[in-house]
Amino acid sequence: MAKATEVDTTSSRNQDDAASKESKPKVSHLDEASEPTQATPTSKEPEKKKRKRENGNTNTESWDPAHCGQLIKLSNDDTTMETFIVNPEDWSCVMASTSVETFSVQFNTLGQRDNGDIWIGYCKQDGFVPNGSTRGRFCQILPPGRESVPGDETSHAFAPGDTLTVVHKRANGTIVFLKNDQDIGVEYENVSDEDRFPAVVTNRDGVSISFV
Repeated sequence: MAKATEVDTTSSRNQDDAASKESKPKVSHLDEASEPTQATPTSKEPEKKKRKRENGNTNTESWDPAHCGQLIKLSNDDTTMETFIVNPEDWSCVMASTSVETFSVQFNTLGQRDNGDIWIGYCKQDGFVPNGSTRGRFCQILPPGRESVPGDETSHAFAPGDTLTVVHKRANGTIVFLKNDQDIGVEYENVSDEDRFPAVVTNRDGVSISFV
């Protein structure tokens, strides 16, 4: 299996899920503990139980206002996050309120195509930085028509309306990503059996993402 090239955003390469407020955009948010590999695609979606909220929303997850960047607004019972007036020179991050083994999000809007990046996946709670460079196991969200970043196997194209499902398979130490219930071939191996939280890391304005 081919391995992606890792770009370190911290002063030390060997830090697990570390966060750095000094990091600048245009870099990867991967940690070094395991590199992603190309997995064999599968169409099977993990079973996911949902509960009904007071407003009729059946999402089981929500974004945590206590772990939310100052340029991110939460709405719809904290199930939707939206960036506003984002400075492309700084990262804005939001983390879910609970650790889960699988979650799904839908892209409402992806902001300006060539203005900043979007990363979605898992981070450890102590690796989260609301207004800095949160590190973890992420997939870079590319605009429609752009299938990959040269030399980077952690990216994939999405369009508004698409869903991304992320699964932490703790029993075999992997994290996998699915687009519209189809495996996109990005898999992290040798992932430690620790609690990890859904997270979004972005420096792009006009991004809106909801748990589904």
